[in-house]
Amino acid sequence: MSLWLCLRFELLPLEALLQQRGCRHDIATVIASQRKVLVCDDQTSLAGVLPGQSVNTAQALLSHCEHRVLERSLETEDRLLEQLTSWAYGISPHLQRWRDNALMIEIGSCLQVHHGLEALLNHVDNEMQLRGLTAALGVAETRNAAWLLSYTDRDDARRPEQPLVIRLAPLPLNLIDDAFPKAVKRLEKTGIRQFRQLLDIPLPALGKRCGEAFLEWLNQLQGNRQEPAVTYQPPERFEDTLWFGFDIQNQQELHPAMRRLLAHFCHFLTNTQLTSGAIEWRYLIPRHSPQAPRSQPHSILQRHAAEAPPGISFKVFSDTARHNAELWFELSCLQLDNQSFPEGIEGLSLVVEQFQEASSASEDLFHSGIDIASRHELVDRLRSRLGLQAVGYLDCRYEHLPEDAVVETHIMSAERNSDDNPLGQRPFWLLPAPQPIHQDAEQLYWNGPLHVQYGPERIEDQWWSTPVSRDYYIAYTPQKQPVWIYQDRHNRRWYLHGLFA
Repeated sequence: MSLWLCLRFELLPLEALLQQRGCRHDIATVIASQRKVLVCDDQTSLAGVLPGQSVNTAQALLSHCEHRVLERSLETEDRLLEQLTSWAYGISPHLQRWRDNALMIEIGSCLQVHHGLEALLNHVDNEMQLRGLTAALGVAETRNAAWLLSYTDRDDARRPEQPLVIRLAPLPLNLIDDAFPKAVKRLEKTGIRQFRQLLDIPLPALGKRCGEAFLEWLNQLQGNRQEPAVTYQPPERFEDTLWFGFDIQNQQELHPAMRRLLAHFCHFLTNTQLTSGAIEWRYLIPRHSPQAPRSQPHSILQRHAAEAPPGISFKVFSDTARHNAELWFELSCLQLDNQSFPEGIEGLSLVVEQFQEASSASEDLFHSGIDIASRHELVDRLRSRLGLQAVGYLDCRYEHLPEDAVVETHIMSAERNSDDNPLGQRPFWLLPAPQPIHQDAEQLYWNGPLHVQYGPERIEDQWWSTPVSRDYYIAYTPQKQPVWIYQDRHNRRWYLHGLFA
């Protein structure tokens, strides 16, 4: 059975602008659209300001206190909803944005994963509180019912075990006035103003009076007709933000927010089967409005307020962190220690713009191979501490001459099959320049007499310029140290070129 959770953000125009611009919360704030009050906070409501009033009326009512009027930003609201949708994707893959200010999440199929409905709702409440958002919740068997129940009291909205008809009964019909204005007006003329009265009327009679579209919606509301399927496509960019509500004084105070954001990010990667090699942290430093002189009433009109100033940011790179939130956190902390800590930080954003499809690495059945991941994790830690260009890799490429086959790079190459190794039976570390070997009759000497074990391997190249022709051998010193030697076929001399581990 489907079970839907509706998160309706009734103060979305207000809270989106306050967060995006980092505005102070102790100033009375009005959100306006076309010179009409759209949303106002508690402080302005106590002064008598109501939605639908003109901006001039609101300013007159607020003339005794410091206040601001902000023009509604649909782009800012859309950005915040997109962040919330990415977060909600960690709860359930079946979700959609609903109307202009709500999210609809199908939770019936994932309640066991979240340890039951009550635990899930507590998690949502804590998340909204941490984000500084006001969300009205509704839980029901259908999407329309969950949205309507977000307007009822907290207890009724969260009890899906009660009959749906009883839960909907006290709700007013004007909640659907924007979707069915003619039908609602016609019903109100007959004295039907609540869903209690509406649901008592036989459906055929309602169809004749209010039309087939209204009847179809009512059938979907009660679960008599199947609602359209939900298809959600995750975005190609991840961004999530947390606001603290106070100035951060030291780096340690950032750690809880970093862990929470990284947990959301790794849930997003797991659900989308993606991975990334770079993340970006952005400090959010608000631009507070200047205070007016105390001798005059405070009034701040910001119909087109400027964007918040760009915060200081830093990037963290990793070839192996993938879905490991703890490793991302460790690498971020290492790099954070090397950063100057700015003052006035009140928020933190995690932004990831480049993704790749996740691929599972093949594992040795008997775990007899070398743990490649641990080696690359060491490189990630060193890079985070010393800088991206301070640490690199030694890689091999397909070249005939050994001195040209080893190259320094800052990018981890794909793992190769040992059978395809271009180095073959060669040492990975070569001497900066070949060293001459002493020869006495048929015996070669380097730190004592050498015992030739394998060879020769002939290597020839550069026939078009300066011809090179060598016969390579693997020999052992008296200490059983394997070395790589060769004889130059042009001058018949012997050289030491590399050492085996």
